[in-house]
Amino acid sequence: MRYHWILWITLGGWSLSLWGQSRPDNPHGPIRWDCMSCHTTSSWWEMNPRMEFRHQETGYPLLGEHQFTDCISCHRDLVFSRVGTTCADCHTDVHRGELGLDCQGCHTADNWQNRQDVFQLHASRNFPLTGVHALTNCEACHTNDQRREFTRLATDCNGCHLADFQRTANPRHPEARFSTACESCHQRTALTWGNTRYVHPAVFELRGAHVQVDCNSCHAGGYFNTPSDCYSCHAGDYRQTVDPAHEAGGFPRDCAMCHNEVQWAGAFFDHNQTGFPLTGQHQWVRCTDCHTNNRFAGTPTDCYSCHQDNYAGTTAPPHVPLGYPTACEICHNTTAWEDAQFFDHNQTNFPLVGQHLFARCLSCHENNRFAGTPTDCYSCHREDYENTTDPDHQALGFPTTCELCHTPDGWRNGDAPGGLRRGNTPVGLPPEGIPRLLDRVR
Repeated sequence: MRYHWILWITLGGWSLSLWGQSRPDNPHGPIRWDCMSCHTTSSWWEMNPRMEFRHQETGYPLLGEHQFTDCISCHRDLVFSRVGTTCADCHTDVHRGELGLDCQGCHTADNWQNRQDVFQLHASRNFPLTGVHALTNCEACHTNDQRREFTRLATDCNGCHLADFQRTANPRHPEARFSTACESCHQRTALTWGNTRYVHPAVFELRGAHVQVDCNSCHAGGYFNTPSDCYSCHAGDYRQTVDPAHEAGGFPRDCAMCHNEVQWAGAFFDHNQTGFPLTGQHQWVRCTDCHTNNRFAGTPTDCYSCHQDNYAGTTAPPHVPLGYPTACEICHNTTAWEDAQFFDHNQTNFPLVGQHLFARCLSCHENNRFAGTPTDCYSCHREDYENTTDPDHQALGFPTTCELCHTPDGWRNGDAPGGLRRGNTPVGLPPEGIPRLLDRVR
C-alpha cells in the first residue's frame, strides 16, 4: 500500500510538471519553469518553502526590499508576464510627473526613503542641499497642496525665509533695512540660523572688543550711515570719566589717541604726537602736575609756566635777584633739574668778555628775548650814550659805535674818557687822539 502512495505522488508530481509546462491554459501564461519550483503536492496554494524559482532569470533580479515582498504585491495578475518593469508600474507617482519617471534618480531598492540621489538632483538644479537643508524634510520647502508634488521652486533664501526675516528682533532686520539676500550674512552650510558671517566693511573693521559687542549697541538708530568715529558711540564714557575728567579738561574727542579696541581701560596717550614730546623726567610725571584744573588743550609748553616756584625758590645761585632769564632750558634739561649747565655764551657770535661776564642776562635779553638779540653796543647802551655829559655824546654828535672809545673791561676805565689805553692811544682812537676825534665829529 505504501508503494502505491509513493507511485501516485511521483506520477502526480510528474503529471503536474508536464501539465504546468504544456497546458495552453496555464493560469500563469506560457512559462518554462517547473510548477514544483514554487508549488507543493500538499496544496495548490501552499508555496514551496525552498522556492527554487530564480527571479534573476526573468531579466528582473530582485534587489533590496524586493526580495522580501510578496509576489502578489507586484504580480496582481496570475499571468506573470503582465507586469511592468519600471518603478512607476507598481509605485504611484506622488510627484505627478514633475520629476520625470526615473525614480532611481532619488530612490533605491534598499530603502524608499533613501535620498542620496536627491542631493545630486538638487545640485543639478542649482540648489545643492548643504547644512541644515540636508536634514530638512522636503515638504518644509515644497509646500504644494498636493503631497510630495515637488515642483521647481525659487532658489533665493527670501522665498522660504521671508517670515524669519520679518520677525527677527536681534537685530531688527526690516527696521534696519537689511538686504533680503540672506546669504550676505548667513551660511547655507551652517547647521543653525544664528551662525552668521557678516563682514564689516573696510571703513570700520571689527577688531578687539568690537567683535563681541551686540550689533544694536552701535546700530541703535539703524544700520545705514552709522558714524565710524569713537565718540559717537562712547560719548557717555567720555563724559562720565573722572580720572582724568575728560570733559572738564577739554580732552580731544578722538578717543583713538589714548584708547585701543582691546579694552577701554589702560589708555596711553602718545605725547610725542603733540608739540611737546615727553623726555627725561617728564615721562614719569603725573599728567595733572602740568595739566592743572583738568586743562589739557592750550597748556603752555614753556618751562617757566610749570617751574615758576622752582625758579623763585632757587638760592644757589639766586635766580630772581640776579635777574636770570626765565627760559629755563638755557641751563637746565629734562633729565634732572639740579644738573644745570651754565649757558656757554662763547658758543654764540657774542662771547662774554670783561664786565659782560658779570652782567645780568636780562640786562641785554629783555623780555626773555634771546634769539636775534642785537650784538652792537649801542642797542644795549643807548641810555648810557644819551645820558653822558662829559663829554656830551649826543650834543657833540659822537658816533654810536661805542667800541671806538670803550671796551668791555670798563665803561670808565683808562686815561681817555671812557677808553682803555694801549700805550698812549685809547683803543679804537686815531693816532692823533681825542682832539682829532672831536675835529671829526665837528
